[in-house]
Amino acid sequence: MSGRATAWVLNGEKTWNTGIHKAPYDLIFARTSGKAGDGEGITAFLVPTDAPGFKVEEMLWTFNMPTDHGHISLTNVRVPHGAILGGEGRGLQVVQHFFNENRIRQAASSLGAAQFCVDESVAYAKKRKPFGKPLSAHQGIQFPLVELQTQCEMLRALIHKTAWMMDTYGPFAVSDKVSMCNYWANRLCCEAADRAMQVHGGLGYSRHKPFEHIYRHHRRYRITEGTEEIQMRRVAGYMFGFMKQKAPKGVSE
Repeated sequence: MSGRATAWVLNGEKTWNTGIHKAPYDLIFARTSGKAGDGEGITAFLVPTDAPGFKVEEMLWTFNMPTDHGHISLTNVRVPHGAILGGEGRGLQVVQHFFNENRIRQAASSLGAAQFCVDESVAYAKKRKPFGKPLSAHQGIQFPLVELQTQCEMLRALIHKTAWMMDTYGPFAVSDKVSMCNYWANRLCCEAADRAMQVHGGLGYSRHKPFEHIYRHHRRYRITEGTEEIQMRRVAGYMFGFMKQKAPKGVSE
């Protein structure tokens, strides 16, 4: 990419542009200064999707197909300096600003879906009576659901605490807890959906029940907004002193 006093020229490609089939703008991050690996020097541009040189190359199909995720290319796309979002060279800060809010939202969504899977499995196990005996009478059905329910209760408490701390001290004061909530909730949801399919048998595997869709939808959360490995690495960074939390509002470091 190259810069001028009043305009910028963008060249390159971007994948996983969610909603690009109808979005009027695409948020493009490009290096405008510094070297590869630097946190500073990445700039966020709001690029019109009807700009000359902007092209949707393909719509990407996924496990949760079909989707609205597009692969786009930029060929000498010119945008004015006013298209910059958040300041020149501060694109990473733009991303970080909403990451924690979206990660806690994602965690709450996965928790809700996990709880739904548990509740539906319990209800089905109580009424399904193969050979005249309800599934709920078997410990092989009970114990896995007990473990999932226990994890749901503990995770709900952590999400409530983390959300309160974000509101009280700011979104960057509890980044470690946000990452804990995120990776554990997304993993838990996949486990709960898988268990629900198992309890419901062939019916659970079919599309007459929502569990297979829940699994496909929430499986992507273990990758998007930072993979669960990245979330765990962030927690480790704070635990072992490689990273530092931002001081809460009104509190000096």
